Amino acid sequence: MRQVRSQETNEDREHRLAYNREQTAESRASESSFNNETRLATDRERHALSRASETLTNYSQRLKVDRERHIESRALETFTEHSERLTADRERHAESRASETFTQYSDRLTADRERHAEFRASETFTECSERLTADRERHAESRASETFTQYSERLTADRERHAESRASETFTQYSERLTADRERHVESRASETFTECSERLTADRESHAESRASETLTQYSERLTADRERHARSRASESFTQYEARLAADRESRSESHRPRFIKFTTCNRMCYYAIVVIKTYEVDT
Repeated sequence: MRQVRSQETNEDREHRLAYNREQTAESRASESSFNNETRLATDRERHALSRASETLTNYSQRLKVDRERHIESRALETFTEHSERLTADRERHAESRASETFTQYSDRLTADRERHAEFRASETFTECSERLTADRERHAESRASETFTQYSERLTADRERHAESRASETFTQYSERLTADRERHVESRASETFTECSERLTADRESHAESRASETLTQYSERLTADRERHARSRASESFTQYEARLAADRESRSESHRPRFIKFTTCNRMCYYAIVVIKTYEVDT
């Protein structure tokens, strides 16, 4: 089978995948919800067994081949086809998430984080940097031909989906989510050196500056107005107790970030101090 697939052209592969999708759609149309869950559970078990004995080298090679095939299949795709594909993906994603409860959602996120943590555990800083660089390049290529109108529509759609996911979230769930995010953030920053922190901040500032460079005054005003409206909505349902708790947490984080850093009085500091004393003495004498 591998030898046959290796001689397959990109067009033949697209026809084969389209035919397989049609057959899969026909077989799934009459499938009940229970049979669907049973089939997915069986597929996950087979997938886990096939991945259990996979080494990091084989995993990297498989990802490389998948990326090459993905790039070939996306190379001839127009913007309209790309939009239609994304719309179909979102609809399928929405259908699979429609009957999901908050507990199932939390369990799924926890399992995703565990798998993500296992994959990142053996990753060095160099591999992480290379991966992030490759992700940024792919992101830049996908955004290169995007106009400002398309960019605005994409951001609007992202905000609407984000608002829908947050609409049924209570304040307790919101606090727990923020706490978990802060803990993960602290863990990711714990082993970061001062040089790595500086490089990360510099890269963040450069990307922020690039995104703001082509922004006009009207776009800037509209963005600020939208930010204020979102901020006002998030504060509208906040009680006085929640307000006090938020202010107390902000003061604690501010005091930790502005904690005074004591500078060691080294030989260089002494020389600078003596030079200042000599200059002041000379000014007084003159």
